[in-house]
Amino acid sequence: MERRSALGVPSTSPFSPHFGRTPRSLVGRDGLLADLGGGLATGPHDARYTSVLMGVRGSGKTVLLSEIEDRAAADGWVVLSLDAGTPGLLDRIVRMIRNADQAYEALGLADSATSGSVEKSVGIRLGLLEGKISTTEHRDRMAHMGLREHLAFLAQAALRSGTSVLLTVDEMHGIDRTEGRRLSNDLQHITKRGDMPLAFVGAGLLEMKTTLLQDRKMTFFHRCEHYELPPLDVNDAVVGLVRPIREAGGEITREALRLASESVGSSPYRLQVIGDIAWKTAGAPGESIDVHAVETAVWAADEEVKKKVSLPAWHDLSRTDQAVLAAVAQAGAASPAQVAASAGIGAGHAQEALGRLRDTGYVHRPRNATYQLTDLVPPAVVLSQETMHAAPEPAAPPPECREWMPRARAHCILNAGHPGGHRSK
Repeated sequence: MERRSALGVPSTSPFSPHFGRTPRSLVGRDGLLADLGGGLATGPHDARYTSVLMGVRGSGKTVLLSEIEDRAAADGWVVLSLDAGTPGLLDRIVRMIRNADQAYEALGLADSATSGSVEKSVGIRLGLLEGKISTTEHRDRMAHMGLREHLAFLAQAALRSGTSVLLTVDEMHGIDRTEGRRLSNDLQHITKRGDMPLAFVGAGLLEMKTTLLQDRKMTFFHRCEHYELPPLDVNDAVVGLVRPIREAGGEITREALRLASESVGSSPYRLQVIGDIAWKTAGAPGESIDVHAVETAVWAADEEVKKKVSLPAWHDLSRTDQAVLAAVAQAGAASPAQVAASAGIGAGHAQEALGRLRDTGYVHRPRNATYQLTDLVPPAVVLSQETMHAAPEPAAPPPECREWMPRARAHCILNAGHPGGHRSK
């Protein structure tokens, strides 16, 4: 008899609505993975050997990074996986390299790190007895190495073993500027100039195009191959829903599939949320996923995506950019002149802000027409947040008189400065 968990019933959902969790089916990304993988397999002379993935929140950057790591590891590569969300990235890289001999014994890192040994003798005397104790001290070559030397040391060990190193850094948009410059220079020296088997793949938000990739002291990142994650289309959504459902033994009705796929929009994260909630609501795989289950899932996905994607993206913006988004949301579609008039800014500033918001995935301009919002921060979210910002602060209640009335043995409850006599109630 199968033992049942006291904690509850485990989920059978084939969907992964968690950031960074690799779903069963990667859709809309096959071409990108094939192109990037081909560059890594070719080697340091290929521009794609050092690449940067960029996309909006929920576009699947971390998932793709994990997939690339898994494929490299399957080919026998040494994989160093880190993120730049907190300071100390360079120290974490060094620590991972120093501990790599435990995971990659075939590289012989421990032996290579020891350059030699020195025998030391210490004299002892215990009463009438004299003698000496000999000890052997191993010299650790890595003890005094910096980041560049550690990276080069690992790359050389990989070269001797006929393999390569893959360094991945997620959350690059949050990298400390000084650490980013140091890492950029060291990778440039080892991979590009030294032609060593040290590949690099980073990932971050599109805002890097106006920050990190504009920094003149990070030329290595400028020269990396840049991949912008494309939005999903309806066909991607259909495949991304049907394949996991059927592989897990479930079914979805034709009308439910149409509604679900049209509700996914461009977001891989939203696809996973809708699929997961529809599966659980329907009681799949025992019951077929119907329109009611999908309607419930779409409503829940609206709230989940708003909380985890749209609101964080909104709060990343300056107040001016928020006002520009609000102008576009109010009009439905707006020209720079309309945005300038509505937001109360100059035409040049409006044009500059719209260009910045387009580059970072907040608005798009189909066929050079007027600007429209993407579903990163939908109009309903923009307008609700703008209404909250514009709402006046509630006025503080006027102070009370509080004059003491001996006969009533109470304080006056009228407003301060009132005409006439005092009142206690």
